[in-house]
Amino acid sequence: MMVTHLLFADDTIIFCEAKKEQVTNLSWILAWFEVSSGFRINLAKSVLIPIGEVVEVEEMAVELGCKVGSLPTVYLGLPLGAHHKATSMWDEVEERMRRRLAKWKRYYISKGERITLIKSTLASMPTYHLSLFRMPKSVAKRLERIQRDFLWGGGSLDKKVHLINWEVVCTHKEKGGLGIRRIDMLNKALLGKWVWRFAFEKDNLWKRVIGVKYGHEGSGWRTREARGTFGVGVWKEIMKEANWCWESIEFKVGKGTRVKFWTDQWCGNEAMSQTFPHLFTLAVHRNATVNEVWDTNLGQGEWNLRFSSDFND
Repeated sequence: MMVTHLLFADDTIIFCEAKKEQVTNLSWILAWFEVSSGFRINLAKSVLIPIGEVVEVEEMAVELGCKVGSLPTVYLGLPLGAHHKATSMWDEVEERMRRRLAKWKRYYISKGERITLIKSTLASMPTYHLSLFRMPKSVAKRLERIQRDFLWGGGSLDKKVHLINWEVVCTHKEKGGLGIRRIDMLNKALLGKWVWRFAFEKDNLWKRVIGVKYGHEGSGWRTREARGTFGVGVWKEIMKEANWCWESIEFKVGKGTRVKFWTDQWCGNEAMSQTFPHLFTLAVHRNATVNEVWDTNLGQGEWNLRFSSDFND
């Protein structure tokens, strides 16, 4: 599978080989686009970003009429090409939180209003990054410290006595807390959503790219384990949430060609292998689908399960 370009609103990313003739051809294509459409491409805001060592990159940029950039960079508000575990990629998130607090510093805000602001603003500001990257524990502690200090000290972030343990503050209101979301749990939930999306979304481009890169398993519901040194870190971190996600997913059987009879949760609150562990150990085809063990030739249809020994023995 070859991806040559990506479009979002008025932003475009074009991929090509690091060859001068390809950049020349791209320059002509952009010129023809301007002539035929009447639109003008803002090359002053365009950047040529080399991947790895590229010779004559300056000449290519002149040919295209843009600047030379480098990785890591920022695209659509997210870091592109940065190491997924680098704490520096979260500096902008922390800075935005502090800038927002600086605006509130001028006002007297009651504790009830502070709780509302934490829930509606501070706790939501890192969500965009949290939806794709695993936040390092050190960063999560810093951001939660900002929230704690604001709750008890006000907009000035003065260090005052914290009257209630933060664990209690973050519990549900029904259990005596204030219902503020924990950043680490929110991060797990948002990363886990990608596991769910990969399983149930159809032919989205991102899913096809991930499927080609890592391969499929489990009747196509999930990818194989992400292996390698470069370019796999983000999806590898997402797949760490796969186990609890699959334990929480329940299938609704249609044709039954992609749902495993024994190991998928499709009947009741757990998989058949957990409900009937002794039968599962005796099953001949443990990876059989629901469709494969349903025999339509027996009357109106009956289960046709095969076991390694006769139950009358």
